[in-house]
Amino acid sequence: MRQNWLLKLAAFGFVVFLVWLLALLTLPPDDPCDNPQADISAAVIADQDGDQEALVNRAIILRGDCQRDDGGEQPDQEM
Repeated sequence: MRQNWLLKLAAFGFVVFLVWLLALLTLPPDDPCDNPQADISAAVIADQDGDQEALVNRAIILRGDCQRDDGGEQPDQEM
């Protein structure tokens, strides 16, 4: 009888843990516009040149998107 109670308690705890884990994994990602300097820092710290160039390009794109979202100046497009 005592083992049955412990088994139910362990199963309940495991289910609660799984629900918590799934909730944690499905949280929306942080807003990259909150800290645009983080992308530039990652590019500077990158080990390989290819990685560094890719991270710089990503940081430039994200910074441009953030400026457009914030109502900042949009670059003029010439045709």
